[in-house]
Amino acid sequence: VANVAPGPSAALAVQKPQPELSFSRGRAHAPWRGVSLGGWLLLEPGPACGFFGEHLRRNGTEARCEWDLMEILRQKGDLAALDKHRETHITKQDFVQIKQMGLNAVRLPFGYWVVSGPRHKDPYHGPALEYIDRALDWAEELGLQVVLDLHGCPGGESHDAPCGRRLRPKSKWNWKQWNFTESLKVLEILATRYRDRRCVTGVQVCNEPSSEVPLEKLCQYYDRAVSTIRRAGMPADRVAVILPIFQRKASEVSDAFLERSGRRHENYCWDMHYYYCFDWWNKKSY
Repeated sequence: VANVAPGPSAALAVQKPQPELSFSRGRAHAPWRGVSLGGWLLLEPGPACGFFGEHLRRNGTEARCEWDLMEILRQKGDLAALDKHRETHITKQDFVQIKQMGLNAVRLPFGYWVVSGPRHKDPYHGPALEYIDRALDWAEELGLQVVLDLHGCPGGESHDAPCGRRLRPKSKWNWKQWNFTESLKVLEILATRYRDRRCVTGVQVCNEPSSEVPLEKLCQYYDRAVSTIRRAGMPADRVAVILPIFQRKASEVSDAFLERSGRRHENYCWDMHYYYCFDWWNKKSY
């Protein structure tokens, strides 16, 4: 199991500097200690607040998610603004500074549309795999590990903005809208394209899935996701698969996954996000 320290809002924890990495066909020699590159290839109002503030609704209010922001940009005929954001929000200099800080990894969140293009008239703009390609080039040049994070799945793994579309009240979203089959296809494309990239040492299969998704269905998806990534050429001796636990008891999810998978998977880990600012998650420590 890969060594991932749960942080307040990301899979990667910032800790003390680590020795230089040397990549090989086997595992990298150090656990992940780095930062998440939010607001770049999946837009959220927090990490991409400046971009949201530049493109307001006609009534002067800000969009609350990438879906709504893309509707604004398409109405204005200004998709070039998103292209500019993608070119400038994260650059090679950011990777250089991450390396200079003594960190050894980055988590790269993106929406499915960056990989496969938008589906079923979704307003997103893609595909845009050249930005993932570029990030991996920088990481390899600088000796940084990369976690590829499918942060927004087809149909959405929740009703909140981190998956790309915010649907409130949450009754507007149903867990059956999350298209597991299409999500697995995106993971297959990713793993096939990047299986020979030595800097890729982790793949996250979704982000903060809603607690309304039945546990049996969630574990079924996780089981199939790990198998999909392995079959596409990312072996367990080199790449960890990251499975999120969100608003659930960790032991219950772990036990259910072991039962579902028959304990056949190796080198996977749990990603747990603890938001101590929210009452419903206070005092959790496991």
